[in-house]
Amino acid sequence: MEIPGVRVEKRFPEPPSSVVVWANPPSVIVVEPIVSAGRLDNAIVFAPSGMERLRLVPPAVTSERSWRLGYYAVFVSDGVLTAVFSTRIGDYWGVPNLETGELEQVAEWR
Repeated sequence: MEIPGVRVEKRFPEPPSSVVVWANPPSVIVVEPIVSAGRLDNAIVFAPSGMERLRLVPPAVTSERSWRLGYYAVFVSDGVLTAVFSTRIGDYWGVPNLETGELEQVAEWR
């Protein structure tokens, strides 16, 4: 995403698992690697200025916290922003709401 006269550079300890730009609201979503992030909300939503706006909230797909691993990827599929969340018992996908960080339309992946 380009903002005239603005250049933003972010550095991470390890390469992100995925990075995607989204127009509405203007955002850059970065997914940190599950292992290195050490947290379930490892998908960060940045404003175009580089300021962290929010993190995607892990979906309540299982009550067993130790089974939840974190976000695997965020990407655009058929014009829809899609997030994939990994667990030890399978992966789940949903459409992230970039205003609240919540996933909508959560379903099993594959």
